[in-house]
Amino acid sequence: MKKLFLLSLLSFSLFFTACESEEDDILPPPPADPIVGTWVSEGMNIPLGLRMAPFRAKKIVATFNENKTYTAIQTDSANVNTTFTGTYQFTESTNTDTLSTTGTKGAKIFSITLNQASPSAVIAQGVFAILGTNMTYEVIQTTPALTGVSAPTAAGGFGSTTIAGARNPFFIQKYVKQ
Repeated sequence: MKKLFLLSLLSFSLFFTACESEEDDILPPPPADPIVGTWVSEGMNIPLGLRMAPFRAKKIVATFNENKTYTAIQTDSANVNTTFTGTYQFTESTNTDTLSTTGTKGAKIFSITLNQASPSAVIAQGVFAILGTNMTYEVIQTTPALTGVSAPTAAGGFGSTTIAGARNPFFIQKYVKQ
């Protein structure tokens, strides 16, 4: 009887041990890319280059999805919305944001390429950095090429868009995560 009791006690403890280890094997999902989410830029957070003609942007709501697609809705000064859609890819650099005016100073800079599908097919390239709920973002169309315009680089940092060979800070944008 003692042996039967010990054997059943041993079986019982093995059953619960097996159940506990199965629960421990459940892993949390991997963290999302830092850019994934909905971001809003409005007012003075929109760069001068987008507030002026021909864009006259007053608000941009950009949503970056885990499947590497994006949607950006730009509202202009006449309250007309334009929706931009496409895919994106990015790479982390070893560079950090050094500007004290961005809200992301000290954050790692990422290089980004946007393959816009609508309203027209273009490619834009640039950089972004994220610190907390703040994102600094600077991109410029590269294909079709704009004469005399070069995209910003992670090594050049924010404000490294060049127009006619001169650095141009007019496309540095600030977003707040929603």
